[in-house]
Amino acid sequence: MRSLYSFLSESKGAPLLLMTALFLMIIETRVFELALREKQNRRQILAAAVHLVIGFVMFVIILDAYDNLHFFESIQGPPDQSGWFVYSVPWMIYGLLEVLSGIILTFNLREYRRFRKSTVTGGAIRESVDLLPEGICVSAADGTVLLANLKMNMLCRELTGERLTDANTLWAFLESSGEDQSGKLLIHTSREETWLFARDTLSIDGKTYERTNAVNVTERYHITEELREKNVHLKEIQHRMKEAAKLSSEMFVKQEEASARTALHNELGQVLLMGRYYTEHPDTTDAEMVALMTRQMNSFLLGERRTPETDTGDEVRQAIHMAASIGVSVNLKGTLPEDDKLHSLLADAIRECAANAVKHAEGDVLSIEIRENTEGTFITITNNGNSPKAPIHESGGLLSLRKRIETSGGQMIVQSQPVFSLKFSFMKY
Repeated sequence: MRSLYSFLSESKGAPLLLMTALFLMIIETRVFELALREKQNRRQILAAAVHLVIGFVMFVIILDAYDNLHFFESIQGPPDQSGWFVYSVPWMIYGLLEVLSGIILTFNLREYRRFRKSTVTGGAIRESVDLLPEGICVSAADGTVLLANLKMNMLCRELTGERLTDANTLWAFLESSGEDQSGKLLIHTSREETWLFARDTLSIDGKTYERTNAVNVTERYHITEELREKNVHLKEIQHRMKEAAKLSSEMFVKQEEASARTALHNELGQVLLMGRYYTEHPDTTDAEMVALMTRQMNSFLLGERRTPETDTGDEVRQAIHMAASIGVSVNLKGTLPEDDKLHSLLADAIRECAANAVKHAEGDVLSIEIRENTEGTFITITNNGNSPKAPIHESGGLLSLRKRIETSGGQMIVQSQPVFSLKFSFMKY
């Protein structure tokens, strides 16, 4: 079997043997480096070191023999091999060593893959930190960056235009351009993102480090801004509601005052008409009724009572009795409505029309027609006496009656020609 020297000098496969030894030595170096970096057990590190030394020695022997061979051939022919034992070893031994080395490397790489899958290594931790969506930077007290993931480096370059080399410089920039959020800093980037930066200290093995974190709060910031705008809008609505409530209160008070004045005007007018009718027709007038109404009105005017006292019986009957007390008879055609609201409105209408018939038309008869069908209730009131000479201008009692009817959901129509008539209706829908 040919020696190594003979194989290198005569065979065309000599460069392949040399390059294989070089390739194996490079891989062995990498395996040894990984074993040290990942802090594997001592047995694995020692095996990788021994393997590397053997591979290095074999590569040096083959390379030295190859160089010496070509050197001597260039000056004086093939050298004498008798004294060089390593060169006279059969080349097949070196080939077998390379094959064995390849098998061992394959086994070591498989073991390393298993180790990576079953153990949290430093490389895995670094890769995980780099893949985080948040930015992380750990630095010494003087700002020297010890650890920074890809996201923090990207944010630093985007905000400052420079690489992250000094954490203190980055934080100073954030303080000058960010919005303070209870010790944290809110930053808006050129990509329309919003990041929240925070800084705290870490104590490890008696040493203190600075940690800077960055969290993407774009969505939360937009929601907060939207809620802030809605709160401003709600405050405006609340202010308007307070103003409206204040105005409504004032309007209610004024409406109550107007209603009280109208009621007082109507009651006083009725008492005066009753008094006048009593002086003109003492024989047909209920003197006790006139005296009672007069005493009640006087008590109200003197402030002894808050409102005039009225009978609590049927309002329509009271209104007809009041009309009779001022000389107006009431002719009723139809059935009185059962609804209490319509009862009250009809009584007010009788009182108002009776008083107006005496004051303006010099009449003494009211005619009331009540019709009720599937569409609704229709009431018409007319009087005898003089017809109005001009269109009727609603004020006082008539105006108050219209407001009450329309507020209750009805409609009211006043006609002056050919005779006075007051119509109001309530539809069933």
